[in-house]
Amino acid sequence: MPLRITEAYSECGVNVRKIVARIVKYAPPDSLQGLNEISILDKDPNNIGFASYSRHEGRIELYVNDIIGWQPWLLKKSFIFPYIAIGMALGHEIDHHVSSQIDRTEREKSAENNALRYIYPSFGIFKPITKLISFIFSKQTRP
Repeated sequence: MPLRITEAYSECGVNVRKIVARIVKYAPPDSLQGLNEISILDKDPNNIGFASYSRHEGRIELYVNDIIGWQPWLLKKSFIFPYIAIGMALGHEIDHHVSSQIDRTEREKSAENNALRYIYPSFGIFKPITKLISFIFSKQTRP
């Protein structure tokens, strides 16, 4: 069964479906195996995160208001800022899908370290900028 992308979110000035579809198109195929659906929703009903993964349903939920709702309209129009924010949330949850069989603490570490791995191939001309941003953040988060 092919991966479905479903939408149930309010207008936010960003074509989130297009971003998700591009990331899925370029993601390593084995990382999406067993994933049935990516749902794009307004807000987390439990108000605990930007996105979630359900192993039993093979489903990722992305919460648009939580991911990009804070961005001013100028950043949203730039494309790269919403793309990176949505991509990091999606990449984080794809890693949870890929590493769903390991210890929960290790899953979080893995998802934090590997989120870019799943979205990087889709960046196209933004790859150099993304590498620089990733390098800067990795240096700041290491003790």
